[in-house]
Amino acid sequence: MEKAFYMVWRAESGDPVKKHETIELAREEARRLARLHPCIEFFVLRAVEGWSYRENPWRSRSFCKE
Repeated sequence: MEKAFYMVWRAESGDPVKKHETIELAREEARRLARLHPCIEFFVLRAVEGWSYRENPWRSRSFCKE
């Protein structure tokens, strides 16, 4: 298993763009963004699985909790 990572997401916008190594860093970023954008909710997301399609056809990765 790989180490989990976290992202901050806002429903009204596009995809998250930055991976955070710890939940604390993701929380700090969510709070920073919330201060900049009052009344908008930001979510901290944790990776659970990753999937990609290759020649052999599927590859999966599981992520453990911190």
